[in-house]
This record gives sequence, structure tokens and C-alpha cells, in this order.
Amino acid sequence: MLTVVAVLLWIGLFALGRQLPPDGREHGDWGEFFGRFHPLLIHLPIGILMLAIGAELAALRPRWAALRPLAGGLLILAAVLTYLTALDGWLLAWSGGYRGRTVTLHLWTGEWLAVMTGIAALVRRGRPGLAYGVVLSAATVLLMVASHFGGTLSHGEGYLTDKLPPSLRSWFGRPTPAPAGVAVATAPASSAPAKAGLASSDPASAAYYAVHIAPLFARSCVPCHREGKHKGDLRMDTYAQLMKGGSDGPALVPGDTKNSELLRRVTLPPKDDDFMPSDDEKALSPEEIQMVALWIAAGAKG
Repeated sequence: MLTVVAVLLWIGLFALGRQLPPDGREHGDWGEFFGRFHPLLIHLPIGILMLAIGAELAALRPRWAALRPLAGGLLILAAVLTYLTALDGWLLAWSGGYRGRTVTLHLWTGEWLAVMTGIAALVRRGRPGLAYGVVLSAATVLLMVASHFGGTLSHGEGYLTDKLPPSLRSWFGRPTPAPAGVAVATAPASSAPAKAGLASSDPASAAYYAVHIAPLFARSCVPCHREGKHKGDLRMDTYAQLMKGGSDGPALVPGDTKNSELLRRVTLPPKDDDFMPSDDEKALSPEEIQMVALWIAAGAKG
């Protein structure tokens, strides 16, 4: 009976991810309210699952055999909490207006983690053998992969690898960082040269965006509006993507500050549900908002 209930719950979880995937649109405040508990809940099943694995490994030694029942109880608890956390993660992704490859990968690895943890708990109720070890190992791998995608969503690409020692960077395909004081050539977000000059002080110049506006967006907006995670189906990591707009229409109207949604949102009271930036990113200061307004009023060139 327990197995049947578990299978039905897993089918329901996969059906939600399949039929109602994150589509970049917001689907109600209540869903997003409960979904925002996901970052808080996620640490609990991770810790309990690791404790269960540790107790299971320790119980292999005769002197620690008494830990085996504890490992079983922890694994059952981890299976329940992992399922609830995966369900809450789907609720956050679907209702919160998220979309992107990284969001999707995190969603599905989290759901498969819930399944594998549950299967491990069911298999252990019989006679744990090779199958139990394989399933528990698969759950451990999925835990690491899901955590990697979750960290990428929260902190950006390269969060776990940017500080790798030089000897290990080649293993992960990470470029060797340039020595301190050496400039690194990068592609600018627009066709304008990303350096200060006479044109960069003119809001009507494309250089103004590269020098003054793009860095503000990169700090406060891009963490939620970039490749892999574009909330509201809006990307702001390049000028071209910004001008495409999102699920709510154009992000801004060149020359029209009153009808530019981006400007409206950054000037709302911080407690307003539509205020941007969200997710604890640094808000624009009044001076920075004025710079954005001047840029839009002058034609929002990039």
C-alpha cells in the first residue's frame, strides 16, 4: 500500500513539472508566497540525507551496527522532506515567473532526487543489498547535481569553480584568470565601446548605456534576468535581449519614461509586490534611477 501511495505521489510530481513547467509568467501571489520557502526548506532534507548516508556507512562496522535503525529512520524522513521540497520548488518556479535552462535542470534533478530518495527508503525496508547501494549512490549524485544548479541560480555561473586552484581548473574547463592588474578583453553588451569619454556623458549616446547603465543592470537586474534564469521571460544581460521585453510586454519605451515598465518598477515602494529588483539584490539609488530615466528619455540607445 505504501509503495502504491509513493508511486502516485511521484507521478503527480512529474505531471506538475511536465504539464505546468516554468513559463516565465507569474501565476498568483499565494503560490509564490509558499514557493519562496523553498530556499529555506532545501537545507533540511540535504542535511538529513547526508546524516542517513553517514550513519549507513558507519553501521558497516560491527561496533557501530546500532546506527542501522537510525539510518533507516533518517532516510524515510529525508524522502518525505525531499518530496515536499521538490514540490515547493516547482511551485516557486511556476508561480514566480521563472524560466530558463538552469531553472528547468534544477527542477528536474530535484524531482528525480525526490524519487531516488523515496526508492532508496522503500528498497531498504526489504533486504538491503546491491540495489540499495546503487539507488542510494544515485540519490547522492543527484543531490550534488541539483545543488550545483541551485547554486548557479542563486549566485550565478561559475560560483563553485571560479576559485578553483590552477591545477584543477583544466579539469573543469575553466580559463586561467589573468594576473592582477592585467586587463582582460571582453565582448561589450552593446556595440558601443565600454570606456569613458566625452560621448559617455551624453544620455543620447550609445556609449552612455555601456558606461553607466549596463553596469547598474548587471549588478541589480541581471541576476534574475539572464540566460538560464529569466524571470518574467525577460533577459537584461544584453541590450538586444532587454529591448525584446518579456511576458508583460516591452521593458521600456525609448523616449517615454511614463510608459516604461522598467522605470515604473524600480521607483515603486520597496514593499510593493512589483518592486524591482527582488530576491535581495541591491536596489537602484535615487541617483542611479535618475540616470536610467535620463537614458530612456533620450532614446535608450545601446
